[in-house]
Amino acid sequence: MVRHALGIAILITTLGLASHGTAQPRPLRSGEDRAEPPRSRHIFFSPWGEPFRGGNGLATWFAGADLDHDGQLTKTEAQADAARFFQQLDADGNGTVDGFENGDYERKIAPEINGLSFGGRIEELADSGEAMPEPRGFFGGRKHRNGPQDRREGAARFSLLNEPQPVRGADADLDGRVSRQEWRKATDRRFNMLDREHLGALSLPALEEIRKGR
Repeated sequence: MVRHALGIAILITTLGLASHGTAQPRPLRSGEDRAEPPRSRHIFFSPWGEPFRGGNGLATWFAGADLDHDGQLTKTEAQADAARFFQQLDADGNGTVDGFENGDYERKIAPEINGLSFGGRIEELADSGEAMPEPRGFFGGRKHRNGPQDRREGAARFSLLNEPQPVRGADADLDGRVSRQEWRKATDRRFNMLDREHLGALSLPALEEIRKGR
């Protein structure tokens, strides 16, 4: 009897090991893919700090801001585009972007500023196709492709202007809030910085040259 029970136990153990060794891989669930997930995306930040992800973000932003589609972005059109984004930032509609709304901008609209993009990793590609390494520290600078240290941080890594945080950058009186007037003045300042030839309008080819040379 004891021998019979012992024999059954050995048989069960042997069958269990055999089935474990020949176990089939778990079938994929709907929507799953064994392929490696994409390690990078394309991103561009407008001069006012609005992110555009995928494809040529600079061209996408320019096409939307150029209201009459004449290939020239005037200061009036730039102000209209910046005002549109300000309305998005001003969630309560009181005409001021306060600290809480700015926090939402950093966390929800433009997490790349703090290197918090999707799972805490930021492996973006600039629209030029240049590989962007994971950031080191809070903002994470990078070395310029020509050799010397590039001081760009935050949004500046993906923008035409060297402003790490465009919303805070518009806070002229440093009171932690951005009024419509401050936003408008910041828009004019940024437009003038990009209008290097003082033509009164920006063109996509000229902005692409700025991006290549930054």
